[in-house]
Amino acid sequence: MISAIHRTAVISEGAEIHETADIGPYVVIGANVKIGKGTKIGPHVVIDGHTTIGENCHIFAGASIGLEPQDLGYKGEPTGVQIGNRVTIREYVTIHRATKDGVTVIGDDCFFMNYAHVAHDCKVGQGVILANNSILAGHVQVGDYVVLAGVCVIHQHCRLGRMLLMSGLSATRQDLPPFAMCDGRPTTVRGVNAIGLKRRHIAPATRKAIKEAYRIIYRTNVNLTTALEQIEKEIEPYPEIAEIVEFYRSSKRGVVSRRGDNDNDEPESE
Repeated sequence: MISAIHRTAVISEGAEIHETADIGPYVVIGANVKIGKGTKIGPHVVIDGHTTIGENCHIFAGASIGLEPQDLGYKGEPTGVQIGNRVTIREYVTIHRATKDGVTVIGDDCFFMNYAHVAHDCKVGQGVILANNSILAGHVQVGDYVVLAGVCVIHQHCRLGRMLLMSGLSATRQDLPPFAMCDGRPTTVRGVNAIGLKRRHIAPATRKAIKEAYRIIYRTNVNLTTALEQIEKEIEPYPEIAEIVEFYRSSKRGVVSRRGDNDNDEPESE
């Protein structure tokens, strides 16, 4: 264990570091941090709070994890961050611990690029990609396999549905639905994330049903309540269709509005 920790690293008493972890130069680790097997921590990384980092993660130079949240209501509560396995965190990423008695959660197999920010109390699913400078404000919920391109901004308490793709330089104050491709400021739904669905091995019939569901929601002149009822009545009840309907019905902030004039979704190959 001693040989895996650089002599300049500052490790507080009480920190739990697996004997196979690799701790680089000038790393600072707080007393309530746990680091799993095979995880590599690059130089000048700071990890604090009640933070748990899983196995085989790679955290690059200058990242900051588990420090106090940027929340005026935070009063020093013993909160933390929970990071899964095989997570890659590139240079200068910031992930803040929760407020009150909560935990900021990052799922397995995520990839956060330079300067991405995950604020307090976020819940991020597995396989999520945040490109450079993308920002999640407090309490944002991100579904599995979401991809945010560079410089995306997500307002606090928003939800991002599973397998969503958001184009660069986009921003939203409302929820973004699952399986969609979104773009703009304010963001609108531009189509279905067809390539992402194929990569996740979603069956052609299901992809076709998803596309039809969004046609009903965004390309007809009926209100949302009627559109959702029409989807349930007319479209095969695949789990993904039920997921879309439930996402809209359970939204507290509202889901982004009708798409723009340009139809940019990828053509389906059936």
